[in-house]
Amino acid sequence: MPDFAPEDSLLATAQANAGRGEWGEVRELLAVVPAAGRPAELTLLLAEADLRTGQLAEAHARLGPLVPVCARQGNKGPHRRAVNMLGAAAFELGLMAEAEQQFTEALALSNAGGDALTLGRASNNLGMIAHIRGQYDESLTLYQLAVPAYQRLGFPAGLAETNHNMALALRELGRLEQADRHERRAIDYAREAGDRRLLAMAHVGRAELSLRRGEAVVAEAGARLGAEEYAAIPDAVGEADALRVAGAARIVIGETESAAVALDRAVDLAREDGSTLV
Repeated sequence: MPDFAPEDSLLATAQANAGRGEWGEVRELLAVVPAAGRPAELTLLLAEADLRTGQLAEAHARLGPLVPVCARQGNKGPHRRAVNMLGAAAFELGLMAEAEQQFTEALALSNAGGDALTLGRASNNLGMIAHIRGQYDESLTLYQLAVPAYQRLGFPAGLAETNHNMALALRELGRLEQADRHERRAIDYAREAGDRRLLAMAHVGRAELSLRRGEAVVAEAGARLGAEEYAAIPDAVGEADALRVAGAARIVIGETESAAVALDRAVDLAREDGSTLV
């Protein structure tokens, strides 16, 4: 029988947890492995767990040195993923120039390597940068590039994230009913993927749409649900964003004291994890 290195079993277990969206478990499992001698694939998965649970500075610190290591080793797939994730960490930390540079490189690498998964992710990420700049039509075009890539892969998690991102752009363009349809699709895909983080994200997205329609009570209920879902993962940055929406809803309702409690908690969570955007 062939021999398997211990890290093979560890990687398989961590990948299984990641497939179920259990990123807190992935981080707990891999963080105890000494950094010296940790295989690049394990470091990459740990960095993704950092990102998914809101440990942004840690993810950025791990990925910076990992990108050139993967390039030197000729690990093209991990290299593409590492470049894209480094961009994602920079994006959340508010380092937009670095984020755009990394996402653009990831898109070029994925096109050259026929990597539909990274192509979808990099397109989504460049779309988010366009969104931040107020270029909503351009962001929709970039998100639409990701849809066929994820459909070819049969990747519901990617389709959930893309539909959510499209809803955000449509919301800013005032197309609220169309945005809500995309958020409902995002919820369906997130449930299909069994991904709690994406489900929470879509619930908060629908809550913000309710707030735009003047349905503050419905918005607060949806945002509170999203905050609870994020806290259970845990994902502090997601929880902070959900509490931001809940606080805004409380302001509209006229409950300014409870709004301040929610918003103070959102600021504290975002500050602790370095999320400049939130």
